[in-house]
Amino acid sequence: MFYFDAFVGCDMKLWRKEFAVFEYCLVASYLDNISVEEVLKSRNCENGSLACQVSLRLLVAFHHIVVALHRQGEGYDYVLIDDLELNKLFDILCFASRLVAWILSRIVGASVGFRVGGWKCLRDLVVKFKKGPVESISVGEVRLSIRQSLVKLGVGFISRDPKLQVLICDLEVVMRPSRRGTKKTKTRRSRSRSSGRGKWMVLANLARFLSVSVTDLAVRTPKATIDVKELRLDISKDGGSKPNLFVKLKILPILIHMGEPRISSDQTLNFNSGGCISSGEVAFGNMEREVGVIIQNVDINSGMVSVNLNEELLSSKKTSSDAFAPTDKESVADSAVSKNPHNKQSKLEVITQYTSMIPEKVCFTLPKLDFRFVHREHDLVVENNIMGIQLKSIKSRSAEDVGETTRLDIQMDFSEIHLLREAGTSVLEILKVDVVSFVYIPTEPISPVRAEVDVKLGGTQCNILMSRIKPWLRLHHSKKKKMVLREETSTPVRSLTTKSNVIMWTCTVSAPEMTIVLYSISGLPLYHGCSQSSHVFANNISSMGTAVHMELGELNLHMADEYQECLKESPFGMESNSGALMHIAKVSLDWGKKDIESSEEDGARCKLVLNVDVTGMVVYLNFKRVESLITTAIAFQALLKSMSASGKRMAQSRGGRSSKPSGKGTQFLKFNLERCSVNFCGETGLENTVVVDPKRVNYGSQGGRVIISVLDDGTPRSANIMSTASDDCKNLKYSVSLDIFHFTLCMNKEKQSTEMELERARSMYQEYLEENKLDTKVTLLDMQNAKFVRRSGGVKGIAICSLFSATDIKVRWEPDVHLSLIELVLQLKLLVHNQKLWVYGNECKEDASSMKDTNQKKEPPLASEDKHKKRESIFAVDVEMLTISAEAGDGIEAVVQVQSIFSENARIGLLLEGLLLSFNGSRVLKSSRMQISRIPSTPSSLSDAKTPASMTWDWVIQGLDVHICLPYRLQLRAIDDSIEDMLRGLKLITAAKTALIFPMKKESSKPKKSSSTKFGSVKFCIRKLTADIEEEPIQGWLDEHYHLTKNEVSELAVRLKFFDEFISKANHGPKAAETIDSSQEGKVMYDGVEIDLQNPSNIQEMREGIYKRSFRSYYHACQKLVTSEGSGACVEGFQAGFKPSTARTSLLSISATELEVSLTRIDGGDAGMIEVLRKLDPVCRENDIPFSRLYGSNIFLRTGTLAVQLRNYTFPLFAATSGKCEGCIVLAQQATSFQPQIYQDVFIGRWRKVSMLRSASGTTPPVKSYFNLPLHFQKGEVSFGVGYEPSFADVSYAFTVALRRANLSVRNSGAPQVQPPKKERSLPWWDDVRNYIHGNVTLFFSETRWRVLATTDPYEKLDQLQFVSGLMEIQQSDGRVYVYTRDFKILISSLEKLASSCGLKLPSGASGAFLEAPVFTLEVTMDWECDSGTPLNHYLFALPIEGKPRDKVFDPFRSTSLSLRWNFSFRPSPPLCESQSPSFSAEDGKVVDGTVYDPPYKLENVSIVSPTLNVGAHDLAWLIKFWNMNYLPPHKLRSFSRWPRFGIARATRSGNLSLDKVMTEFFFALMLHLLV
Repeated sequence: MFYFDAFVGCDMKLWRKEFAVFEYCLVASYLDNISVEEVLKSRNCENGSLACQVSLRLLVAFHHIVVALHRQGEGYDYVLIDDLELNKLFDILCFASRLVAWILSRIVGASVGFRVGGWKCLRDLVVKFKKGPVESISVGEVRLSIRQSLVKLGVGFISRDPKLQVLICDLEVVMRPSRRGTKKTKTRRSRSRSSGRGKWMVLANLARFLSVSVTDLAVRTPKATIDVKELRLDISKDGGSKPNLFVKLKILPILIHMGEPRISSDQTLNFNSGGCISSGEVAFGNMEREVGVIIQNVDINSGMVSVNLNEELLSSKKTSSDAFAPTDKESVADSAVSKNPHNKQSKLEVITQYTSMIPEKVCFTLPKLDFRFVHREHDLVVENNIMGIQLKSIKSRSAEDVGETTRLDIQMDFSEIHLLREAGTSVLEILKVDVVSFVYIPTEPISPVRAEVDVKLGGTQCNILMSRIKPWLRLHHSKKKKMVLREETSTPVRSLTTKSNVIMWTCTVSAPEMTIVLYSISGLPLYHGCSQSSHVFANNISSMGTAVHMELGELNLHMADEYQECLKESPFGMESNSGALMHIAKVSLDWGKKDIESSEEDGARCKLVLNVDVTGMVVYLNFKRVESLITTAIAFQALLKSMSASGKRMAQSRGGRSSKPSGKGTQFLKFNLERCSVNFCGETGLENTVVVDPKRVNYGSQGGRVIISVLDDGTPRSANIMSTASDDCKNLKYSVSLDIFHFTLCMNKEKQSTEMELERARSMYQEYLEENKLDTKVTLLDMQNAKFVRRSGGVKGIAICSLFSATDIKVRWEPDVHLSLIELVLQLKLLVHNQKLWVYGNECKEDASSMKDTNQKKEPPLASEDKHKKRESIFAVDVEMLTISAEAGDGIEAVVQVQSIFSENARIGLLLEGLLLSFNGSRVLKSSRMQISRIPSTPSSLSDAKTPASMTWDWVIQGLDVHICLPYRLQLRAIDDSIEDMLRGLKLITAAKTALIFPMKKESSKPKKSSSTKFGSVKFCIRKLTADIEEEPIQGWLDEHYHLTKNEVSELAVRLKFFDEFISKANHGPKAAETIDSSQEGKVMYDGVEIDLQNPSNIQEMREGIYKRSFRSYYHACQKLVTSEGSGACVEGFQAGFKPSTARTSLLSISATELEVSLTRIDGGDAGMIEVLRKLDPVCRENDIPFSRLYGSNIFLRTGTLAVQLRNYTFPLFAATSGKCEGCIVLAQQATSFQPQIYQDVFIGRWRKVSMLRSASGTTPPVKSYFNLPLHFQKGEVSFGVGYEPSFADVSYAFTVALRRANLSVRNSGAPQVQPPKKERSLPWWDDVRNYIHGNVTLFFSETRWRVLATTDPYEKLDQLQFVSGLMEIQQSDGRVYVYTRDFKILISSLEKLASSCGLKLPSGASGAFLEAPVFTLEVTMDWECDSGTPLNHYLFALPIEGKPRDKVFDPFRSTSLSLRWNFSFRPSPPLCESQSPSFSAEDGKVVDGTVYDPPYKLENVSIVSPTLNVGAHDLAWLIKFWNMNYLPPHKLRSFSRWPRFGIARATRSGNLSLDKVMTEFFFALMLHLLV
């Protein structure tokens, strides 16, 4: 129809009628063997229009030719064709050709040129169009021929319709270049659907007689050229009520050239094997036009397809697309606004409308698809292959709940897929892909389209080849360099309405096995990862949008070389996790939008969430694997750094970007780890080495600080590190594991928060000296129920808020673990250093120099920026139980335990509850609650306030109750020495390993910048402080039960005495015989029981009852005792069986309540402390003594009460109230010459021993104390008795054990300590006091009471001598004690003792004072003599300027003579105008250092009182007895310290004389000032 419409241009209705008549004529003439003219005459069609006549004549001639050829095919020998008819036909053809050329030139505006090569051949046909997309069409030759159709209609049926075959050779179509200007919009005229269907019917009826064959087809455009070698089209039609049209299209190789014409073959899309559409069926329901066209079956078979592209094609496409891209911002906004809810309905209508055009059955086959891309600039070649492509589609009708739908069953198969293939290896290889999908399209556009896709992958392998990815990265970053900065566009406001989808789809992807292989840059395989099963489920059914769920099962990561070795060892297959670097049992991933509560009212609740669940993760590491990981990471980092260096420069030049989250992408991440185990196996060396051991020495003012690196003989000072294992064992194998249970990580991008939860984490350390033989197993970490939260601070001035909480944390430290990890860190450090040198080369040095330059440039602005206050971060802590244990030394176990740690901001302070510190199981420190905090320091002076120094913080330690204990026989000095030796040994071993593994000399580093925060003062605020010495368990138990038994025995003796008296009276009484008759003779009532006194057994039972009652009373008394827990020092052995009560736990206890102690720095540092020493010690000032160590501070002390108690004696040794002190304390060590050195063996851990040099014992000066303490108390009480002396001896033993040198080593317990021979004996205790304690200590009391017991029983309550005074001052300095007091009284208990012995009771106030004195002074002067002649010079060791140690150290200072002078003065009350004391005045008794005290007396209107002495005969007898007991006490008491003690080895006595023998002069002066 199109041919006749365009060619003749006649009426359509007339042509349809005439064509139908002509078709009838042809059929009739063919069947009846009559001429067409006769048929036309019979139909009255002779007269008609010109077009009708011409067309009918042409068709008649065509009919004759067809009939002739048909008859020839049936066996006729010849076909008679009239010459006249041929001449007519040729003339008609010539006329028709001219007519066609004329019509085209008139209507289309094209020029047509051709040559007639015969009656059925046209040559050199050229059609040139003046307008339109086609510029010209040229045909080399057009030839017509008649053949019979061979199209198969079915099984065994072949169409035999005659065919007009059109042969076209050298067809070339040239397209005109498209104009870039604005295109005019054309209005399309609406065409009725019936007319379109009618044209299709006419075209189908006409085309079934036509067969087209095109050879050498070329379509040329300015950008591409399409060449087809051969094209064949054959159409046939069968009969019936619903005729079917069969189309067969065959295309031989197709070549598509992109770019300019005549380009090279690498820019070609090549279909090498051609393409063939084997059978296509188009079925018409009937021959009426209203029925339309239904495509039933489309079968496409294609040959191999090859596509070759280069960068020029892509760049040209991108340029063309950019040219037409909208540049106006409003166009983007308009396109966004144009979207409305009606779009969904319109899209559904379009999809429903085009559904009918989908064939009912489609089959597509492509054996191979090759895609090749070449980038010449970056030398990039990409080859991709897809083989075995098959596509099948079936359309059917189905009834659903939403109505009738059209169902499409689509199946696609790929046999092999190779992406980025080169040299036989592809980046991605998939052996089999099966895609099955079902699409449900509703007939009516009321519901969305539903699609179900199921993808199954066969063997999948991904090879990450960095050598191939590197050019892509280079290409990617090269594109960034060409980036053009554009103006920022505002983000369009998204609608909060629910988005409705046009297509509701569900996709499932499953792969039985996936393999990922990572290759190095050199092309060697590094890691081999495998997933046994993978499943991906995705859909957009929910109104939230797309949701993805992925499951990966049995993930294994191997080292490539280890994986190949495992394959060789097990040729029949191996376990999936055998020798794996990492094994994961299961990984689940969920991605999609979910409803999340938002604190903002207008904030969207629907957020994009990513959930990752990992179950059963195990990581196996060793040094080789870690080395591979680090090497790979550094190599990739260098690669990315080299690629992105230019990109970073551009980013820096463009300026910083806002850190505010964009709101795009995943907003919420949740990661769950069910269980994870990380294991590392390594080796540590046990080699014997020698390391230099220089010693730093401080000579003070006589040489300063120097480093001694050479011994006296010229040899270097060094230490020997030796292994305690066998010589064959050079390495120690160990393993460190970390087990994690139920770990959860949540990240909120919108709130900028991170939350981590951990149920339990445990780390183990194991050592293997021999293969598969466990020697040691240590738990390094055990943490339960931990949680960490971090989020941006919402409060002004706070940047980040963090919280860490845990229920139980246990940490263990051991030297072997420390050294193993140190060696591992050194090896990794060396590995990273060498790898960076190998990768970067000289770039490291250049980067370092550039960094130095930039830092120097940045220093000035940083100084100005420091002035601005930074936003601080808050870190909160909440830990229920923390236990830290460590092997602090050889034979030393240290444990720190805290039951609760809480802090709202750890930068400010911590609250500790249940603090416990212990050594070797013995508790040293305990506190129920302690708070450690810091506060900004206030400037002490105006100069400090003016200086803009860095922030100074004062530390405050507050405690509810603090208990410091010296456990029984705990050797504190030995523990301190062992810890010091351990730290020094660790330092030496670390230095040796550093020199052996990583001997890199550090460049001269920059001087350390002063810290922005400085340490100020320390303040202790403790409500109750107790420091005690633990009692020996058996001693405390015996003393306590002795007194209980003593009471019961005394009571028992009294009971037995009364019982015997009662029996004797009952038996021998005169009235007994008269009152008792014969029947009741000898019977009495006792405790309500009748007892026969004549029966000895009854009397014995009564006596035993008295014993039992006494024992029962003793038992009840024992039950009332509260047993003490003790410090833990005696949990084993004989002493563990004795449990004293809480009252007898301590030997000596010092307790203070409401204690406040502030320690501040002494102005001037070391120089200021030396100045204090010179003021307190004249010898230091005169001799200019140098000091090597100085520790001192100003002290400010306040206390409510202070008490010193010996055991549970009746009276405290010292007790005072309302104490206050403001002074200073300095601890100083004299500088001496370099001491003699000896070797000492120190065991570090279980496998190492260090032989190091140390100073010989006795050659190091001790640390001495210097005090300047004025102590003020409101009320004081002091007690003493002869019975206290055994306790003093026990205290002395306790300090002797605590301060003596001892060997606590458990690995070197039997080895004797090599010490130089001792040349002299130690000093006695009074000389030690003269040597160690110096300065001025002053005590002030408002009132005092001194008790001296008159018996040897320390529990005595009545018999005592008392000194009572008012205001008292006690001054102590070197060699002098001065006491000044007012209202002095001496009270003795002679009268009370006499009355008690006589059984009398004195009335209250009957006993008066023995001595009364308004003013009493006492001055004790001690003048010592020694061999040196200067007894006050206590600096015994050689000075640095002497150059060598002194031969004698203690002997010159040892006291040889003591002159002790006692000056007593009793004075009357002084007048008001006189000064009573050098330190007191009349007002001093009222106000002491700012504290108001009530004076015990009133000075005004009081008469002058003289000293008074009241004495009687009983007083003299009592005083004589008191003097004899104190001066000559019982032998065992005074010499108790010399007798052997249980479990205490007797040390060799020093041979020093006793103090009474040293005392050569005793002067006693008594001055009485009496008023007459």
